[in-house]
Amino acid sequence: MKNLVSELICTRISHDIIGNIGAVANASELLEEGDLDFLEDIKSILRTSSFNLTARMKFFRMAFGLDNNALSDLNLVKTTCDNYLASLGNSDYPIKLQADWESIKQIKTAMVAIMVMADLLVRGGTVKVQNLSDVLRVQINCENKISADKWQNLQKMMDGDVTAVTANTAPLALLLEKYGIQRVILAKDEENYYLKITEN
Repeated sequence: MKNLVSELICTRISHDIIGNIGAVANASELLEEGDLDFLEDIKSILRTSSFNLTARMKFFRMAFGLDNNALSDLNLVKTTCDNYLASLGNSDYPIKLQADWESIKQIKTAMVAIMVMADLLVRGGTVKVQNLSDVLRVQINCENKISADKWQNLQKMMDGDVTAVTANTAPLALLLEKYGIQRVILAKDEENYYLKITEN
């Protein structure tokens, strides 16, 4: 199972960057053709795609890569997460982060949990991260529109359905491997959808 999750994480990362790489390639082709009528569009494509690529790659490296000194720089962690979420939303439906990083003990765990919950949002919203004693809680408000299919797939995986372990759900599978089903809770109450991890 561990190898499968690693493969699916790689697939997910590739999927999340390939579209922007394609956009950069297309913009470069238009530049080579020398049609200045599309110059402003080309600039916009390059600006957006380069931001998205940089934001996502920095986030993936920090969340899934080897531990390094960057994880202890909480300002860098905050900026990395903010930029990652900005790359997922847009000006009409931004995705924002509310987190007190000083209180969060497991930075990489929190980042993966943020990725899982942000993936549910359809029309923007806020991902809230809290450390309550030895419990990490990452939540989104029920007022936000979410993808019912993605929520259902995450729940199926929590119930042991191996067919629900896909590239989209692999980040949660990674947390399950680390903490176990008894310590990871995916739930919904009247106000929030949330992912709760008991760290000890």
